[in-house]
Amino acid sequence: MSAVSPSATLTTSAIVFPQGLYVHLPFCAALCTYCDFASEVYAAARAQRYLKALENEMRVRVGELATQSGRRFAPRTIFLGGGTPSALNIRELTLFFDLLRRHVDLDAIEEFTIEANPGSTDAAKLEFLLKQGVNRISFGVQSFQPHLLKLLGRVHGADQGREAISLARKAGFTNISFDLMHGLPTQSLDDLRRDLNEAVQLGTDHISAYGLIYEDGTPLKGAVERGMVEKLPPEEEREHYLLVMETLDAAGLPQYEISNYAKPGREAQHNLIYWHNEAYLGVGVSAASFAQYVRATNHHEMDAYMKAAESSGQPAANSETLEPEARARESLILELRLRAGVNAAEFLERWGLDIERDCPALPKYLREGLIEKAGNGRYRISRLGMPVADGILSEFV
Repeated sequence: MSAVSPSATLTTSAIVFPQGLYVHLPFCAALCTYCDFASEVYAAARAQRYLKALENEMRVRVGELATQSGRRFAPRTIFLGGGTPSALNIRELTLFFDLLRRHVDLDAIEEFTIEANPGSTDAAKLEFLLKQGVNRISFGVQSFQPHLLKLLGRVHGADQGREAISLARKAGFTNISFDLMHGLPTQSLDDLRRDLNEAVQLGTDHISAYGLIYEDGTPLKGAVERGMVEKLPPEEEREHYLLVMETLDAAGLPQYEISNYAKPGREAQHNLIYWHNEAYLGVGVSAASFAQYVRATNHHEMDAYMKAAESSGQPAANSETLEPEARARESLILELRLRAGVNAAEFLERWGLDIERDCPALPKYLREGLIEKAGNGRYRISRLGMPVADGILSEFV
């Protein structure tokens, strides 16, 4: 295999200087049965302490970026994730947006997303968020079927999911996304079809449709291990995935990434930063960052995070500097997640990796029809390969 060396384009600011800001706000009204994200049930005192720790981290880390670049940090996108950021009340959200403005220049923002739970969203909070500059909202709907919401431990009902989307439109949001899940225990194709049809009827701009992953330590995986819940067979999970692709594509929300579908022009710009392997800053418990070819992840445990953020403003639990070939291969598997795929010549120029020569798995998947070469010369995972995309991508590392 040939040595990989970065081309001149690797020194562009989009590659080495953060283009996006991710902020983790970890509080929830209740913890879902399938979730292993860094989160905890909301308590006012914990939220107050967390916001102070978060500001100290931002003061230190954003200050470093300003020193390196000679200007204030002005990201193109901001994503408030969790947890459930909307679990914070308006007073706490006011404190958060005040601290954000103290440390970040918001003038260049193209997309500002907040994740929200239908059960913790009302008209006043939605209007407040719009006034703060948030221009995209992503609701954790997951399903409109009551028995599936109960299985997942969601605190909202199906009607609240519908109402939240309606309230967001009335408040003035013009870019609305929500999450759906498929491959769930007891979920039939008809359950999923009803969810998809309702999603289309609601006129949503973007849908993230995730297959269930049974994460270690979650109540749902524990229930499976104890024989209380039975997983769907793999062939049924595949049927679910194909139904999502076919239904949303036909409804004018084409698939643009393994788990994401959008009306043209409504693709998640913040997530595209990740999938194009551009630089980003992540702050808060468990948040990941990638800049200057260094990947770092903050402490996953809340108390460890807050202690480190309060004392030094540097709460990273680990960091790794990627060598050129590792960076190139990581970029390849991220960009192959996109339906647009990868142009071999452009990729060679940008990353110094010849995928036609240096990726032995490529010919096999081309023969099997799991990867295809589109008419524009781009390699991409085919529709046949999408349900097994993770397995395909693992061979390109």
